[in-house]
Amino acid sequence: MIPQVNELSGKLEMSNSVDEDDYEVEKCSQWMNTCNLSKVCLQFPDHLLPNSVEIALRLESRVNKKVYILGDTSCGSCCVDEISAQHINADGIIHFGHACLSPTARLPSFHVLPRKEINVADVIQKFKSIFTNQSERILFFYDVAYAYKIECMYKILSPIYKNLIFTLLNCTSNVGFTDNKGNSSVEILGRCFELDTDCKIGDYVAFFLGDNGKTFSGLAMAIPANKWYFLKNNNIVEYEALNTPWLKRRRYLVEKLKDAKVVGIVVSTLGIKDYLEIVRMMKDIMKRKKKKSYILSVGKINPTKLANFPEIDAFIVITCPENEIFDSKDYLKPLLLPYEVELAFNSSRECYTEYCTDFRQILPGGTNYVDFKASTDSDVSLITGELRNCDEESTVCTDQMNALVLNNSSGVVAIGKAGAEFLQNRSWKGVEQRLGKDDVHSAEIGRYGLPNCYENEPISIQKSTNIT
Repeated sequence: MIPQVNELSGKLEMSNSVDEDDYEVEKCSQWMNTCNLSKVCLQFPDHLLPNSVEIALRLESRVNKKVYILGDTSCGSCCVDEISAQHINADGIIHFGHACLSPTARLPSFHVLPRKEINVADVIQKFKSIFTNQSERILFFYDVAYAYKIECMYKILSPIYKNLIFTLLNCTSNVGFTDNKGNSSVEILGRCFELDTDCKIGDYVAFFLGDNGKTFSGLAMAIPANKWYFLKNNNIVEYEALNTPWLKRRRYLVEKLKDAKVVGIVVSTLGIKDYLEIVRMMKDIMKRKKKKSYILSVGKINPTKLANFPEIDAFIVITCPENEIFDSKDYLKPLLLPYEVELAFNSSRECYTEYCTDFRQILPGGTNYVDFKASTDSDVSLITGELRNCDEESTVCTDQMNALVLNNSSGVVAIGKAGAEFLQNRSWKGVEQRLGKDDVHSAEIGRYGLPNCYENEPISIQKSTNIT
């Protein structure tokens, strides 16, 4: 985190290389004054950090208050990093760039959304050519980078399509027209909308103003609209969300999770609302399915970090819905969504009609919540061919150990966790004290020289003797 910017005031000259309109400095200052904030953090993605100091100086000169810059976030750049802001007891965050719109729980936030150029007249013309039925029920979604153009499209299309619903963004941003100002009946992936009376989502076709990225794929899989359309190379095309190669691979990983005996619950976000509730839910499911689980917090996830836990068969990752780790094939063990845990172990979910990348949707009160009913029927693994759910004598893991265990000759009192059991069965366990197993003797000179061939190795001494 870069030190307080006002300490640099008067030492740096304001250059004209940055356009204030691109960063909405005036709207940021208005938001700070309206909310009466005294200490605000500015969060920039990596590609905007070169302009961060200049923007902070200009904003601080307007509001005459402390402004800080978050130089390295503890989560993805699309998420509001409340944890880093709390290091200096900030009372607000201004987030620049693309946003996943995951709700926060601690601090108020203001989004300065990016702007992508688009030909509005051309898009409207192609929209009319695809949706010829003007009475058709349509849900209009859009990427946050096109939010600044939605008001113009709304004024043109609303008089033509009577059943057209423009979704709103669940945030406070520089584009006030698209912000959610009421209590909408449905909120999915940061998008809010209210359906017509006596209508369900399946009665609508959905259109997304944007390309086939993480935002669109998450919406298309989570919202079971009758049809989905998106903008591809300036053309509107239909999209079938449930027949993608990504989804087929995810089904394979669900089978891997069913075979797993030790599961790691990786918490890679501390700023998204209700993350503790989903952690408790996942831990409870693992107990009911008689699987051992660990809770891990490793910051930003990468293959090297998770490779340090070889005893874990699969990882459940608690993160934002637009995280790209689920597309990576570099990890040694499967990475799964909380929704996929329910697909594996909740018998109440019988099909893949919806696919939730946002874990908040499967919590109580979410749009895709169902009561958990553990499957007890035995089945055969599609990967290993072994029988599952057939061990009737195993007991559910508990957090309490209230029974006495006799000490044995090896010095091991009890093995109650998968990590300890894994270490116990390894041939090499690292540096050990071996108390009582070795004879006491005076200290000796250790090995010295290069690691590939120490000079006091027996083989090296033998070679030197033969040469002599």
